[in-house]
Amino acid sequence: MSYEYLVASLPLLFWGDPPPFSASDFRHRCDGVLTPADGAALDRLLAGRPDPEAPGFEGAWAARETQLRNAVAAARAARYGGDARANRRPHPGWDGGIEKSVTDAFVKESPLEREMELDRGRWRALDDLARGKPFGAEAVFAFALKLRIAERWAALTDEAGRAKFEALLAAIGS
Repeated sequence: MSYEYLVASLPLLFWGDPPPFSASDFRHRCDGVLTPADGAALDRLLAGRPDPEAPGFEGAWAARETQLRNAVAAARAARYGGDARANRRPHPGWDGGIEKSVTDAFVKESPLEREMELDRGRWRALDDLARGKPFGAEAVFAFALKLRIAERWAALTDEAGRAKFEALLAAIGS
């Protein structure tokens, strides 16, 4: 299905910029525009539970996310002397960009920089998945997932970190 008007009405998203609106707001904008099947796929994607058996974008995204998580587990296991092979999840296909993102992430000094590099890799993977159909459901799905990534990084503020730290200290002191 083609969603020219919806996609054409979306603002451009750039890595590192704050989201123009929330993923939840975007989901509401899609009500009545997406087919029921595409709406259900979008809901699963936004919930972080894509169907790995789904055709097209959803299944491809699930495979790339599984590959990324497998590569992160392998990198952590190598760093700490463990073996991640027993917990490796199967996935169809292979994306060298995902492996490069994980390799690049694990040379970073801090956990924050590593997470940022992993999300940059996700962002690039979303660009790749949407490239073939710029006005199709793929573009809608990629935009929604990029919004989720942007929301995550926008929420990481000093104030939020201090509040979380204070809450943890209070919980320990109880």
